[in-house]
Amino acid sequence: MRILLIEDDEILASVLLQSLTQQHYAVEIARDGQIGWEYAQSTNYDLILTDVGLPKLDGITLCQRLRSSGRSTPILLITAKDETSDRIRGLDAGADDYLIKPLNLGELQARVRALLRRGDTPRPPVLEVGALRLDPSICEVTYDNQVLDLTPKEYSLLELLLRNPLRVFSRGDIIEHLWTFDDPPQEETVKSHIKWLRHKLKVVGAVDWIENVYGLGYRLKSQKATSRNSEKITQKNPDQNSSIPDTSSSVEQQFNQAMSGLWSQYQGLMTQRMEVLQQAALELSSGTLTIELRKSAEREAHKLAGVLGMFEQEKGTQIAREIEQILDKDEELLLAQKHQIISLIQELGNLLNPMVEKVVNQTATSIGEEINPKLLLIDPDLQLGSQLQQLASSIEMRWQQITTLEGVKNFLQTTSPDLVVLNVDEIGQREESLALMLDLATHIPPVPVLALAVTDQLMDRVTLAQSGARGFLVKPVTANQVWETASQILQFTRSLTVNVLVVDDDPLILAALGPMLEPWGMRMTGLDDPRRFWEVLQSTAPDLLILDVEMPQISGIELCQAVRTDPQWQELPIVFLTAHREMETVQQVFAAGGDDYVVKPVVGAELLARITHRLERSRLLQSLSTKDPLTGLANQLQSSRDLQHLIVQAEKNQQSVCLMILNISDLRQINIQYGHEAGNQVLQRWSRLFQSAFCSDEILGYWGNGEFVVGVSGFTETERLVVKHRLSDILTKLRQQVFTAPNGDRFQVTCNFAVVEYPNDGLNIQSLYQVANSMLKQN
Repeated sequence: MRILLIEDDEILASVLLQSLTQQHYAVEIARDGQIGWEYAQSTNYDLILTDVGLPKLDGITLCQRLRSSGRSTPILLITAKDETSDRIRGLDAGADDYLIKPLNLGELQARVRALLRRGDTPRPPVLEVGALRLDPSICEVTYDNQVLDLTPKEYSLLELLLRNPLRVFSRGDIIEHLWTFDDPPQEETVKSHIKWLRHKLKVVGAVDWIENVYGLGYRLKSQKATSRNSEKITQKNPDQNSSIPDTSSSVEQQFNQAMSGLWSQYQGLMTQRMEVLQQAALELSSGTLTIELRKSAEREAHKLAGVLGMFEQEKGTQIAREIEQILDKDEELLLAQKHQIISLIQELGNLLNPMVEKVVNQTATSIGEEINPKLLLIDPDLQLGSQLQQLASSIEMRWQQITTLEGVKNFLQTTSPDLVVLNVDEIGQREESLALMLDLATHIPPVPVLALAVTDQLMDRVTLAQSGARGFLVKPVTANQVWETASQILQFTRSLTVNVLVVDDDPLILAALGPMLEPWGMRMTGLDDPRRFWEVLQSTAPDLLILDVEMPQISGIELCQAVRTDPQWQELPIVFLTAHREMETVQQVFAAGGDDYVVKPVVGAELLARITHRLERSRLLQSLSTKDPLTGLANQLQSSRDLQHLIVQAEKNQQSVCLMILNISDLRQINIQYGHEAGNQVLQRWSRLFQSAFCSDEILGYWGNGEFVVGVSGFTETERLVVKHRLSDILTKLRQQVFTAPNGDRFQVTCNFAVVEYPNDGLNIQSLYQVANSMLKQN
């Protein structure tokens, strides 16, 4: 667990550091409140321990800032014994607990453990998984009453996994939680700690309790641990198999099967590439090697170096790369180099021949997934299944119907559907149906479920939602109702899918990347002709772009430069694929505007990690550029775009648009009299009220200086009255709000509002705003 200690007293900071590190916590120290604020903004901590009396920024103001910025990290305040007002203000500012000086270190450790237990899901003081027991109060781990001798990092690693039994931690996540800024390890160090922790668990009988989630990281084995009453983790009966096969092994198995099929499908291409190299070896032996054949052999060696490692032929990649490096030189080949190339080509041929012979008599296997979604109906009603199939057949989609849970388990061993409709009451015991639904919801990628139930009680809906249902219908239902709801869920799920465009002239690379990315919910479009790049880019609108560095006609570097000059695509994340490791190529990649690069042969786990990191950063930057950081609402630029789009659609459909402007007229005076923290408190509470009152198709925005906007379209005369009634209600709620300033004063806020309408009051955002502003001045 990672703790931020903010304390300016060097002696006290040293004592606290020693006390906390003895409990195996990773502790970072900030000497004043401003540095503490910067640390907390840049890193996710499990707990913040801060003194109240700090230079530059006191602990209470720091606490207010953290809560105002949306940080939910537990905060433990250290206060002077006689400062009761500090303790009250600190708790009101959002602190979770406090300690009084002089500190009792035993109490400090207990309060830290208590706060760390809270998290998102309350945990008991002692963490237990079957016979595995971790007691944070004495830093002891036992299995079946046998004490495990763990290093501090091994202990912390196990505690992290036990406190978050469903979460997958990448190596980077583990580093962030368990190491400080001053002590950053290499990711291989994490791998080493995982290895030794597994070994020590295995010695006492806890075998395979930490699993690799392919391409993502590590987690507590799901078949070993589950939650009991939201408090205690218990061990499942090993004979009770999950309906869904183990995620990491199934995804890796699917990938290995796909790669086996790829070798079968493209073994002819591999043979052609080897024939070019073998022809070059013959001509080298006879002294007649032409420049054209030498260049061709260099290209084919480059291609082989880029793909052989993906088929677990790392030795082949190494040999092909050596051949390429020798042929790439401009000077005449020396006699020793010729003999070396001939020997390397012969060695490479001997390595690949057994693989080619193995699949000579096999029929080429296509690894392409069905373009249409795989829809599964789990219901004994055969008539419903037949009617759904008729509805789907018109758009070339197909339903698979299964009438028993046993049949479902067998089906899911080999197929991952895109959507499931599950009759929770008539397919078997409801508990089994709920367990199946939970398995589907936690599958990678998650499988959306539409639940059909025979009753419509509130607890039914709550239970099904907690089990992962994306939709709910009460039987009896028509096929049209099921089809319409399922289509909406499927459309929403597709909108969350990451679209990746890959440009590489090697068809084998394109074919291999699909099995790597698709199991993780990424839809890949492959392009082997870079001359069609701009056309495909516009039509697919990808979330991320993967480019090969070396391609005929147009290189990946040149494509990247073209993308970066276009305003529409300037922020598109770009990851390069390259078979070269030299610094010159890496510098070219980043100089052209690339965000990251992966060296061929591509390793699935590395590519997935890099894509995930790029997408997370892209989403963060997009959020920062479109949302107001204080209120969480769309900023002026984004909400103006959304409102203008609303007007364009209203014009096409001959509808009207209602635009409401609300202004906190005394925000500036509040900031002057009570400080900006009080003003921020007003803005944040208003934002929450707006978001709770308007939760459908309305457009909400914050334009700064206390000005909020709400846009609604497509209403009739009757609906217009409903909208005005809702506006009146929210205005009443806003005026009734009472706020508390940092000095304890209580105050209320006055506001003005104006409602204008397109097209009666204006034809665009600017003209509507001008009319609304004049109305505000008259109020």
